[in-house]
Amino acid sequence: MRDLLREALSAAREGPLTPQALAERLGLSRGEVEALIGALLSHGYVREVGAAQCAACPLKGCPLRGAVGSVRVYELTERGRRLIGAQA
Repeated sequence: MRDLLREALSAAREGPLTPQALAERLGLSRGEVEALIGALLSHGYVREVGAAQCAACPLKGCPLRGAVGSVRVYELTERGRRLIGAQA
């Protein structure tokens, strides 16, 4: 399980991610990814990105643009960054 958490946090470090993208990257089912994201949220390692945050984002080429609202999008928190940094 630790390896999955580390891989999920590494994926989030690369930029905002969706459950579908994480499932594809990790080779997990949607339900498994939802449980993994729930664990990451409960520990404060990721947070859900709201539509207003994406609207103000300077990344014009972001593949998630327009998807927010219908798709949940998550990003790494400072706590998650610290954890990844400690493991590097």
